[in-house]
This record gives sequence, C-alpha cells and structure tokens, in this order.
Amino acid sequence: NKAASQQKKRLRRTSLLRMTVFVAMCYLGYLALQGTSWWGPGALLMAGLFVYLVARHQDMKYESQRLRELIRLNQTELEVLEGNFKHLPDGVAFQEADHAFAEDLDLFGPSSFFQYVNRTGLGSGASTLAKWLCSNDNSEIPAKQEAIRELREQVDWRQDFTATARLISAPLSTEELIEWMQNYKPNIPSWSKHLAMGFSGLSLVLGFLVVFGILTPWILVVLFFTGLLITLPFAKKIGQLAMVTGKTQETFRQYKRLVGQVEAQTFQSEYLRSLKEKFDGTEKSVSDILKQFSRLIGALDQRNNLLVAVFANAFFLWDLRQAYAVEQWIGTYGNRTREWFEALSGFDAWNSLSNFAYNHSDYTFPEITEKKELALEARKLAHPLLRGKVVYNDVMIEKGHFMVITGANMAGKSTFLRAVSLSMIMANNGLPVCAEVMSYTPLPLITSMRTTDSLSRQESYFFAELKRLKVIVDHLAKGPYFVVLDEILKGTNSKDKARGSKDFLARLLKMDATGLIATHDLSLCEVAEVQPEVQNYFFDVEIREGQLFFDYKLKPGVCSNMNASFLLRKLGVVEGKDE
Repeated sequence: NKAASQQKKRLRRTSLLRMTVFVAMCYLGYLALQGTSWWGPGALLMAGLFVYLVARHQDMKYESQRLRELIRLNQTELEVLEGNFKHLPDGVAFQEADHAFAEDLDLFGPSSFFQYVNRTGLGSGASTLAKWLCSNDNSEIPAKQEAIRELREQVDWRQDFTATARLISAPLSTEELIEWMQNYKPNIPSWSKHLAMGFSGLSLVLGFLVVFGILTPWILVVLFFTGLLITLPFAKKIGQLAMVTGKTQETFRQYKRLVGQVEAQTFQSEYLRSLKEKFDGTEKSVSDILKQFSRLIGALDQRNNLLVAVFANAFFLWDLRQAYAVEQWIGTYGNRTREWFEALSGFDAWNSLSNFAYNHSDYTFPEITEKKELALEARKLAHPLLRGKVVYNDVMIEKGHFMVITGANMAGKSTFLRAVSLSMIMANNGLPVCAEVMSYTPLPLITSMRTTDSLSRQESYFFAELKRLKVIVDHLAKGPYFVVLDEILKGTNSKDKARGSKDFLARLLKMDATGLIATHDLSLCEVAEVQPEVQNYFFDVEIREGQLFFDYKLKPGVCSNMNASFLLRKLGVVEGKDE
C-alpha cells in the first residue's frame, strides 16, 4: 500500500511536469516563429523532453497498476484463508460430462476445489490447471512435488508473474493467435525485398541529383507513380495482414514482460527447467524476439499515416518492405509461439499449486510407499475445504482391498469418501494434503457418487447408474484404479440392490481394484465374513436428550444406529414418539 501510494504521488508530479514542458515547448516554438531563431533549439529540446516524459509516464502508470494488482492479490489471499473464496472464478466451464471423478468431488463450480486453489492470471493458465486436476496422471510425483516446493518459497517472483499476467488485456487470445500463425500462408514474394531495397536506393540517388540540379524534378514524379503502381497489386493482401497483426501487436507486447520474468529467473527443479527450456533454441532471447515482432508490426501499422501511405510507399515501397519482414518473422518463429505460450501457461498453473502449498504449510507432502501391498495409509486426514472444527480420521487400505463403510445419514460417510478421493488427486498433482502423514501408491481414481438421470437422453436414474458402473469396469480392464462408490444401485428395490451390490463388489475384487464403498445396505457387510479383502467400517450416531450427536470418527465394524425414523418424527413428517 505504501509503495502504491508513493507511485501515485510520482505520477501526479510527472503529469504536472509533462504539462509544464508542453507549455514551454509551445511558447518557445511561438517565439521561434516570431523571428527569434535562437529559441528554436530550446523548443526542440522541450519537444524531446516531452516525448521522454510521455514514455516515462506510461511506464510509471503501468508500475502503479502492477502495485495495485499486487495489493489485490494479497487481499485475496487473506480472504481465502478466512474461508471467503466464493467470489473467485469457479471453473464451471471446465466441467466435463461423465468425467472419472470431477463432478463427484466438486472439482469445479461454486465452493469447489478449483475455486479454492486457482490463482492463475492467464485464461490459458486456468485451462492448464484444470487439465492437470482432471488428468488422472499419477506419474512423476516426486518431480511435481519438487517443482511446487521450489516455487512455494519464491513468493515475490510468483506474485510478480501473476500480477503481470492479470494486467494483460490483449484483443486476441493466445489460441487464436497461435492458430492464425500456424495456418498463415505468405503472400509477399521474396524478390520484393531486393526490389524494395533497390528502389529505395534509386529514389535516394535521384533525389540528390534533383536537389543539386543535375536532373529535372519530373523524374521524381515518374518515380512517384511507378512506386505506387508496384505497391498497388499487393495492397489488399497487405491490408489484411496489417489488420490481423495490428491486434497481435498488443498481445506480444504484453506477453514479452512475462517471458522476460521467466528468462531472468533460475530454476532447479526438473519440471520448471523443462518449461524454461522451451524458450531456448533461438539466436536471441525470446523476449527480444517478441519485442522485434512488435516493432515490425508498429512499422507496418504506419501505413495508416497519410504521409507514409503515399510518399513512403511511392519512393521506398514501404508496405512491401514491412509486410515482407513481418511474414519472414512469422515463417521463422510462428511455429514456436505455441510452446512459448504453453510454457507461460505452465508457469501460471504451477504458481497456483505452489501458492496453495505456501498457504498450507501445515499440510504434508505424501510419500510414495515402498510397501508393495499398501495402497493408502494416512494419519489425521481431512477434507481441505472443511472450515471450523475439523474432525480428522486415520485410514489404511491395502491393494486389492475394499472398505465397506456404513453409517447413519449425515454421519460423515460422503465427506470421508471425498476427503480420501480429493487427497489422492492432490497427491497425484504433487500437492501437500490435509493430513499429518500420508503414504500411498499412486493410482488413477474413478468414482460413482452422484449419478443423475437424463431426460434429454431419455435415461432413467437406474440406467444411468448401470452405465457408470460399466465405465468403471471398462477402466479397470485397462489397469488398476482406486475406486470410490457411494450408495450404488439406489434405483432398484432393496433385495435386488443387495444382490447386485454384492455381485459388483465381487467383480471389483476379481479385477484387483482397490477402494471404498459407502452404503446403507447392511447386507453388503456380510461379504467381509467370506472375503478377507473386505473390511467393514462405520460412522456412528447417538441420540442424546432428543438430539442427534455425530462424532464423525471412522470406526471398525458395522453401524447399528440409523436416524431416518428419528428425523421424520423430529420434523413432524410422521407421527410417533422419539425412542
């Protein structure tokens, strides 16, 4: 705040000085025109100073905007740490229908994990982050953790990058720009470069000869119309090129700052170094290359100036010269722009994950277990979005085993399933998890917790459930998965549900799946009596003095207390006395 306030004062002083210099320039120019010739140099000096102050003012204005953005970033972090993050982008556009787990875990949408963790400054960075969270990629976990640990400590660099990214307001998206560049076909022939140089040289020579009276001025008239006739056939194509590149100029000018920040930073972790290496392989730095392109576009854009459009084209073939230079740049670097922008999006996404790790220094980075039979073991595990009085649970499950979890309504079954599932996704992305200790075998995740029917596809709820279970079986046919199920086969009668649930659990065990099943069907717990790979756990509920009491603690065994009848009587839905 102090730095922003000081910058604001500097801006006011610079504005006042600029106005003073402008008035002085006009006054000295007026005096020079009155015949006092020695005032002319003073007017020119003031003009030069005025141009410098205008450029300086723009730089200071940008710095003021950057400082204000940094203030907003830190205010946001303070709000999020207090649990206030529902005003942030929720990423609902990234929700995929029938995804392996995203909808079940509230990965996107209001109050989602994406809304909580996302601090990207680029739209493409948000897309990259969403892609990573949805990817089910369980490879190279230590390398991901290394990248997050490294960036976690570089707070100033992370915030500068994000603030710079959020100030970008380019008229073209990076995807539009990349697609245009990769599909662009040059229209200016290579001989035009030599023609423009030769014609410009001829114009200068003839111009000097005319000035010294050796040639008649009519030769310049002939040259004037000759130059315009040469340029005329290319005018339409050059105009189309200038129209598009005029939009890209601001994009490249603004992204140049981000590239410069990456180039100036040294990284140690494998993932971050590989991203930075995408800017290698050119004779100049990428930030200089982008600056060069912005300058070329600016030169081409001068065709809108009447003097340039007429005289520079007539005597120096300006449009041909500049359009050829722009097309040469596109031909040389156009195919590299995708990897440059993808690298920036990657840094943007890593910043968000590292920011999460920084804000949760009490979380732990999961370890890859050395026990071949262990799938997951965690002590004091909880859901990262829980606020207030958080109840922690221990969990241990071996590969090829299933936990069948029973419990009353609202006892904590679904929250526990989501806590375990989200912790797996966080761990697979290299994030620390809300646990005291976590050791696991990285596995992809698939869930069935929130099936819905579809009127548009004329599907019943039960048929939608069956399709989801078929998807799970198809995934398991390709390799091992961690499977999380919440009350499957709700769309059929109790007897059919009990039999179907047992058969499906048997199929999962046969396919060496690992996971959790929450159910109200106590008959499913009978499987543990004949299958050593199945263990029963439950969440308890007690009725004390006419009130429900939940401790939300996972316990071994089968739940014996239910609360539906009690709640129906409590709310007056049915008649009867409390037991």
